[in-house]
Parts: sequence; C-alpha cells; structure tokens
Amino acid sequence: MIELTPSENDDPAFLTLVQRIVNGAIAILEVREVCLVHIDNWFDHKWLGWWSSWDHKELKKLYIPPFNPNRVCSQKHFIWDEQNSRWMVTGQGKPLHHRQAGRRSSSARPLDHLSKCAAFIWYSGNTLANRAGSLMVYLSGGPQAYAWYASFRKEQNWTIADEFEITRRELASFEEHGRQMELIQA
Repeated sequence: MIELTPSENDDPAFLTLVQRIVNGAIAILEVREVCLVHIDNWFDHKWLGWWSSWDHKELKKLYIPPFNPNRVCSQKHFIWDEQNSRWMVTGQGKPLHHRQAGRRSSSARPLDHLSKCAAFIWYSGNTLANRAGSLMVYLSGGPQAYAWYASFRKEQNWTIADEFEITRRELASFEEHGRQMELIQA
C-alpha cells in the first residue's frame, strides 16, 4: 500500500481517507507506476485539466498542471514490485513542477512524455486549519484522457464536498476497495 506521510498541518483523518481512495483507485485501475505530489494548501477544481486540451467539455490531452514549485511539499515516485507484491519508493522521480510563465508555452509538458502508463496524484495539505482538502488524479497512456478532482470538507467527519469528472459512487468504491486492502494487509 502507498502511505501518505503527514506533515504537522495535515489532518491524519483526511490522509487516511485520501490514502484509501488512492490505493483503491490504483488497484482497480491496475496502475503500476505512481507519482504522488503533496501540495501545501487546498486547491480547487479549476486545476483539473489546466493547460490540457479540451474538446466539447471533454479532456483530450493532459498536461502537467502549473503548480508553483514553492507549493510542493513533497513528491514521491513509486513502482509496483511484482516479485514482492508491494510498492517501492524510487525517490522523487522527475520533478513535475518548474517555474514557468502563466500562459501555455513550450514549457507545458504533456503527461505522456513523462510516463506511458502512470498515475499522477496531487493532494492538499494544511487540512487541520482549512478543514477542507482536495485530491486530483491523472492517468497517462490511455486512449482517452482520464482525470478527476474531488474536494472534501470536515464538519464532524471528512465528507465529499464536490467532484468533477468522477461520481461519488466511484469515489466510494475506490475508498471501500482501499479499506478492504488495509484489512487484508493488517
């Protein structure tokens, strides 16, 4: 299982929820490479498909969203180790976020140029103070662009606040699959 490591401003309950969704999603989608990026603060749905190609409200080609590198708390690269049936951390991987102009330029990088088949996952930090969090997933290498965004809020417990390009039913399925994986591993 891929574990999300909390920083001092992260709500452990939020990280548990996101970790379950992430692990359930990558298992169901049969992903074997993951780039996990922890962003310093909440980000909204406008980051979904930023700089990407759209056609009639459908994503066609995904580009790395232009988060300022100052916002990146950490980036980890994982590869599925078939022999040992577990995720191996291989370090940071290729840095995704560089200083770049605000408009798409030659510095915008297509997702498929970084990996032919991987999940790129961004999740927000500072969830203790904000009581809000976000999660965004892109997949490279598919015949069609696959990307989604979900936001969460905490009242008594963490719940889904909004979702784009994914349904609440799919998110619940990913979370439940991740929960089952935790039970099997325990």
